[in-house]
Amino acid sequence: MKKLVMLLVLFGIMFTAPMAQPDTVRVTSKHINTKHLKPGTRQYLVTISNPKNPKVLTQSLWNRDVQFEQVQGKERLVIRQNWIGADTLSNRTIESVMEKDFTPVFHTSTSARGTAAFNFYPDKITAADTAKTNPWRKFVMPIAQPTYNWELDMEFFESLPLKANTVFLINFYHPGSKTGPQIYSYKVTGSEKLPTINNQTIDCWLLRIDYSPDNYGIFWVTKKTHEVLKMEEKFNGIIRYKVKLGTLAGKYI
Repeated sequence: MKKLVMLLVLFGIMFTAPMAQPDTVRVTSKHINTKHLKPGTRQYLVTISNPKNPKVLTQSLWNRDVQFEQVQGKERLVIRQNWIGADTLSNRTIESVMEKDFTPVFHTSTSARGTAAFNFYPDKITAADTAKTNPWRKFVMPIAQPTYNWELDMEFFESLPLKANTVFLINFYHPGSKTGPQIYSYKVTGSEKLPTINNQTIDCWLLRIDYSPDNYGIFWVTKKTHEVLKMEEKFNGIIRYKVKLGTLAGKYI
């Protein structure tokens, strides 16, 4: 009888023991390692589907080119993007200049709405005068602490020290947004072997952000090479995927 009681107590402890608390990392420049960020062009097939119209699949090709270049006499990280789709209203060309630790310096984006350009300073973000038609020419956004360019999240994630059961708090900002920089929580929720070509699989970390109870984003980041191979996002019922192409579909940068 005593043995039975002891076993029940042990099982009770096993099943009621709290799960290990995740490590929380408030990301600063010391956590970023751009040695993992390989120069060159990445291409992503981006698809958008709406359950209310399941027979239509919106598609575009996102070209993202990463380089380390001399800018104003200093080696900096430069990322250029070119988004191309069937609807020219959604096409964009983007150029972002940063310090090698992803600290933003300059960002410009051209779309059907015109060309916007921004300079980043330690205490504010302002419209740049490089674009005469800049619709944000009077824009000023004060910042209380260093922020990172949310337009570059996939390259940013390649430079993070991802590990199991870890939450990364990142101060992201979308250039030109009226919403100021905010801390967003990204959690490594586990890992998964992602199927690829030739019946191979690649071991990936799953990095997740929950925008709200019903809206989320999940990134598959390879453990070995730190590449973002896939993103799945649900927002207000719309499903979006970004899938990295293994072979370039052409040169668009």
